[in-house]
Amino acid sequence: MTLIARRLLAAIGFSLGLVSLPALAAPAMWEIRDDDSTIWLFGSFHVLPEGTAWRTGLFDRVLTEAEQVVFEADIRPAAVAQMGAEAFVRGVYVDGTMLTDRLDDAVESLLREKAAAIGLPMGSILAMRPWMATNTITIQALAAEGYRAEGVEFVLQPDLQEGRLSFLESGGQQLDVLAGAPEDEQVAMLAATLEQLEALPKLMDKMLDSWVDGTPEALGDLFLMEMGGFEEAFLDRLIYQRNRNWMVPLEAMLAQNQENLVVVGAAHLIGAGSVLDLLEDAGYEVERIQ
Repeated sequence: MTLIARRLLAAIGFSLGLVSLPALAAPAMWEIRDDDSTIWLFGSFHVLPEGTAWRTGLFDRVLTEAEQVVFEADIRPAAVAQMGAEAFVRGVYVDGTMLTDRLDDAVESLLREKAAAIGLPMGSILAMRPWMATNTITIQALAAEGYRAEGVEFVLQPDLQEGRLSFLESGGQQLDVLAGAPEDEQVAMLAATLEQLEALPKLMDKMLDSWVDGTPEALGDLFLMEMGGFEEAFLDRLIYQRNRNWMVPLEAMLAQNQENLVVVGAAHLIGAGSVLDLLEDAGYEVERIQ
């Protein structure tokens, strides 16, 4: 799941749980250089079990030295509350439409089966648009496994002074990725989530292990499995279009000799079309340092 989903879920008030992870942690981090300046990119995992050991001496040195710490978007409490309110407005039908009105018989049957299996009353999601129902169902399923909706950004944010914190995009832009999707894409996302719901906790365990181990290639393969069945256009908006959008502020940081630490979801730093791939193509020196 992405930071967009994590922020929405945290804003709406869901709570996630505990997973066993390796004792040693070294999630991947890269250094990006031009002729006279440097920024660092750290691949975040947006949900971390309580007590997960992921910070290293190198990470903490970079964090201390960086002029600014740059997140995807604002996850401070007031911003999360505002986004939760906006998500509710955009995530429910107000004209009497029901979620089941938008589903065929097979998807509706699967929805009722999976909702019953995770103890989610159908009445609680019937007024939701498909994208919000997808988030609600996912979190309910993971809650049973003990996950908590707090990741790297939520750990770091309380200790960062206002002047050191900045963002690549607004909460509204993030919300647009989900709420702005055409309804057929939202339904496809819901159907794909329902089909893989039983396997999701084990897949999340593997993704967390890969992140902590610092094996982004394996994490990339697992992420593609998680997103299997989602519309290609949705994935482009969720990952690749945002990667392209972020090139503007990232290149501005380098041009202005800002030495910043940029923390984005690990999925944005994997494979063709990733932020790292785009930076290399633009002629910057990219070196993995952790």
